[in-house]
Amino acid sequence: MITRTSKIKKYFIVFTDITIIILSYFFALWFRLHSGLFSPASHFALTFEHLITIFVVTFFQIYILYEKGLYSEKYFLRRIKQIPIIIQSSLFAIIILLFFSYVTKENPFLERRSVIVIAFFLEIILMIFFRIFVFRKFFHVLLKKGIGKENILIIGKRERAERLKLSLLDFDRFRFVIKDIISENINVDKIKKRVEDKDIDTIFLIEDGIEKNNIINIIALCKNKNLQIFLLSNMFDLAVSNVDLTTFEGIPVVELTQKNMLVNIFFKRMMDILLSLILLIFLLPFFVIIGIMIKLDSKGHIFFLQERIGKNGKKFKIIKFRTMYVNNDENVHKEYVIKFIKEGKKDESGIYKIKNDPRITKVGKFLRKFSIDEFPQLINVLKGEMSLVGPRPPIQYEVENYDEWHKRRLSVKPGMTGMWQVSGRNKIGFEDMVLLDIYYVENFNIWLDMVILVKTFFVVLKREGE
Repeated sequence: MITRTSKIKKYFIVFTDITIIILSYFFALWFRLHSGLFSPASHFALTFEHLITIFVVTFFQIYILYEKGLYSEKYFLRRIKQIPIIIQSSLFAIIILLFFSYVTKENPFLERRSVIVIAFFLEIILMIFFRIFVFRKFFHVLLKKGIGKENILIIGKRERAERLKLSLLDFDRFRFVIKDIISENINVDKIKKRVEDKDIDTIFLIEDGIEKNNIINIIALCKNKNLQIFLLSNMFDLAVSNVDLTTFEGIPVVELTQKNMLVNIFFKRMMDILLSLILLIFLLPFFVIIGIMIKLDSKGHIFFLQERIGKNGKKFKIIKFRTMYVNNDENVHKEYVIKFIKEGKKDESGIYKIKNDPRITKVGKFLRKFSIDEFPQLINVLKGEMSLVGPRPPIQYEVENYDEWHKRRLSVKPGMTGMWQVSGRNKIGFEDMVLLDIYYVENFNIWLDMVILVKTFFVVLKREGE
């Protein structure tokens, strides 16, 4: 379960793995040069280039272990399940490295393939040793001393809740502290207050007798507050999260898994910086031309700044080319959007687009047709307020009309393009858009972003944003 203490355990294990991998390569290099078991090597001096190579190789192997789920708590506290993952991940890494060693001619470190093989076997032995004989015992000692306990809130019918309580304590009495059980008048506000008052880490939700909409909002609350939640349910069609099946003393529960996205977030940010910088430099002459067109067409500034809601509710100023006349009435759009969110109604032009909007200038219509008005948002991306790919950034009055589960889309940076733009764009309903955004939140990675960016290019060319 992903509690605050569990994250500390993860970081500790990741740090240990990094240390093991680096030391394994240094030892393998020393063994290759000085053991006398290999043919004499030419003069070798460790350079900055070699250190960079070791860093890249280490990061690559940690990423593979992460993608294989080795840093998920369901694995790092279970001895046997970790062994095949460690071996498979390390084997995959060594195959890739050996391939690069054949094609690399400038790096003598990679040319010594015996170093890679020795390091491979050494790191497997050390990783397995630490996980089987060190980590598990060390963490259990901490639990017995009261460090790392989890505060549990159980929600559901009293009889089943009491049975689950006993099962949890039988499963791990040192780890779980049952802080409270809510069996009556179950609603999001009540749960939110109990979570804050009792400092809850994990919630077990028994689905029987609770309305589906209420369940979805409770799940969203847990996701928004970064709480772990387990669902006792036969309802597997909730398209709001990844699921995993876990048992506690024979009682099956569905774990709505909160994936650790730190690695994906890092790569995503690097891609955002690189591509937005390149595009801004390339588009700068076109920005000048567009600016002149806007000024000749109507009075007002070239750029339009508007307050939007970003990641975790943080406000920022979005930058767009001005496509409307100045001093227009915002209430037209406000009334339209609120009605759409609350009633699911839209006109034939689609979501958030008012057909034949009189507020739009002639140049503005052209800019919107090809989504050119959104190009200045590259500045927001470079500043870190937005991403190239993500949910559409809403306005404050939109968020005020969200249900709790809608707010899940605010848990990542908003994007210039996203799942809904390439999945029907303006022709889908509000809740369908939110479900697509939540799917992205739960599953985003660098490859998905690249696919969405490519699809966006073709969508714009087809003028599906009209």
